[in-house]
Amino acid sequence: MIQLGIPFIPYEEIEARVREFVAQYPHRDQIPFPIEELIEFDLGIDIVTTPNLQKVYDIEGFTSSDTTAIYVDEYVYKNRYYRYRFTLAHELGHIVLHSEIFKQYIFDSVLSWKEFVNQVNGKDYDSLEFQGYAFGGLILVPTLHLKKFFYDNLIEVSKLIDQAKSKGIQRSKYIDYAKDHMASILAPIFDVSTDVVVRRIEKSQLENQFP
Repeated sequence: MIQLGIPFIPYEEIEARVREFVAQYPHRDQIPFPIEELIEFDLGIDIVTTPNLQKVYDIEGFTSSDTTAIYVDEYVYKNRYYRYRFTLAHELGHIVLHSEIFKQYIFDSVLSWKEFVNQVNGKDYDSLEFQGYAFGGLILVPTLHLKKFFYDNLIEVSKLIDQAKSKGIQRSKYIDYAKDHMASILAPIFDVSTDVVVRRIEKSQLENQFP
């Protein structure tokens, strides 16, 4: 069993790390965020599309231990654009947050990656993944831009909430619908899935703004 000793990083600190990282690059305020261009051209990291990565190994992407390459499932790359972008952002999170840990080991193929993962302590692996997911959501859906587009569209979503209220539907019953509807509006703006936007709305506590 490999004990990585992944330190706890509060969500707010991950957000600060994202802002600090993105501030180094000229397209930091561009929406949708050009994650592919940043990885390939600014960082010089290879994006390697790999057939059957998900089908055979049940993973959509992974990063080599020397952090010079991100491997992505070929089907995801060709057919699931939003998922492809988030996979890149997630893996970039590992590079920014965990590169020193990764470089202590050797994995540059899916088999060596799976062997490594299978040996990692479950708690450490969960921490790795949580931090990668958090980083991915924050870099693709920055809080400042999320709030702007959220408030720009709040009136439209509020009209539907008013309809629910007029029928006597309790807030606890319509709040998920409100978040999903807002996410359906915002997701194409950020080039991410609605699930990513819903999580960012929740983490930014914007659901409290729904009447």
